Amino acid sequence: MDFEKISLAEQIKRISNYRGWNMNQLREEYNKKFGTNYIQQSFSKKLNRGAIRLDEFEQFADLLGFKVKLELVDKKEGD
Repeated sequence: MDFEKISLAEQIKRISNYRGWNMNQLREEYNKKFGTNYIQQSFSKKLNRGAIRLDEFEQFADLLGFKVKLELVDKKEGD
C-alpha cells in the first residue's frame, strides 16, 4: 500500500482497521492515553476533515504500535 498518496486521517483509519480497532475504540484509547476528551462526533469530524496535526498523527501511530519516521530522499536536479 502506498501511504504517501493518502491523507494522514485515512492512514490512521487503515492502520486502526489493520489492528482490529474501530474508530470508537481508537477514540476511547486515545482519550485514555493522551488525556483528551474527544466525543465521537468531534473525533469523526476531525478525521473526516483531515484536520490532524503532525503531533497528533505521531500520537495515533504510537497508540497503534507504529512510529513516524522522516527519511531524507536525495533528489536529482530537475526532480
